[in-house]
Amino acid sequence: MDFFSIDLTHNEIVFIRQTLELPSISGRDAKFLANLQTKIENELAEIERIKAEEEQKKVKALQTIVEADQSKSGIKK
Repeated sequence: MDFFSIDLTHNEIVFIRQTLELPSISGRDAKFLANLQTKIENELAEIERIKAEEEQKKVKALQTIVEADQSKSGIKK
């Protein structure tokens, strides 16, 4: 099986995931669709995890800057 990668925005992936709920497919294709839905769900979960980590890093960096600025000016919490 060949694997390919494409660049999609978070919103594009969410849209694709939502549209996979629309078709009613049975038989062999139903298993394929279910697997595709699972893959996309996993990717969305990973995206959310990465975004949360990035946000935590930003908050931590900002907090470090604020603390450094406070210590320079002699202000205590």
